[in-house]
Amino acid sequence: MKIRITKLIFNDIELEKREIPKLRGYFIHKFEDIPELHNHLPGGKFCYKFPKIQYRIIDKHPMIIAFNEGIEIVKKFFFDVNQISINHKGFAISEKQITVIEADIEQTEEVCNYKFISPWMALNQQNHQKYIEKNAIEKQQFLKNLLKHNLLTVSKGFDYHIPDFDEIQVEGFFKPINVNFKNQKMLCFFGDFMVNFKIPDLIGLGKQSARGFGVVRKTGR
Repeated sequence: MKIRITKLIFNDIELEKREIPKLRGYFIHKFEDIPELHNHLPGGKFCYKFPKIQYRIIDKHPMIIAFNEGIEIVKKFFFDVNQISINHKGFAISEKQITVIEADIEQTEEVCNYKFISPWMALNQQNHQKYIEKNAIEKQQFLKNLLKHNLLTVSKGFDYHIPDFDEIQVEGFFKPINVNFKNQKMLCFFGDFMVNFKIPDLIGLGKQSARGFGVVRKTGR
C-alpha cells in the first residue's frame, strides 16, 4: 500500500532533540484551531488514532512530517510560518524545504532492516510491571511482541489490512535507556530490528510518536 508523506524542514534553524515538545507546543499555540496538530479532540479529550502529523529534529533541523490527509494541513501553513519561538527566543525563517514522496507500508516476503534513531517508548502503565518481572531473554521477546503490535496500530491508522498478522516475524535486540519525559523518568529503548514488513523512513512507533519518540530509519538493503 502506498502512502503519501510530506516533510517540511526548516533548514536555517538548529535545535536539540529535547526541544521537540517546545517545537510542537509552538505550532499548537499558533494554530490551536487545527486539532490534527496536537491530536486532541474538542473538550480536551485525547485522540488515540495514529497521529498523521508528527514533529522531528533531524540533524538538528526542525521538521514536521505529515502523512496522507495531514499533508494538506501542513501545506496550508507552509507560507504562513516565517518565524518560530522556542524558549522565548525567536528564530526567523528564511529557508524552508518541503518534499512530497510516496512510501510503502505492507507485509512483505523479504526481511527489512530498521533501527530506532530516537528512544522507543514501548511500555505503558499496564505492561511496565510485566516487563520488569521477566528475565533477560523474556524481556527481549516481550519487546518484539510489542513492536509487532505497534506495526498493527500503524497499519490501522492507514486503513491497511495486514494479510496474515500471525506471520509477521520480528527479530532484534533492544537496549533500555531512561528518558526524562514530563519531569518523570521513563524506560525507553534503542535497538535494531528486522521484520517482514515495510514502513516509511522517519515514521514513529509506540507511544508519543508525534513528539519524536520511536522514530525509525531503514538500514542495510
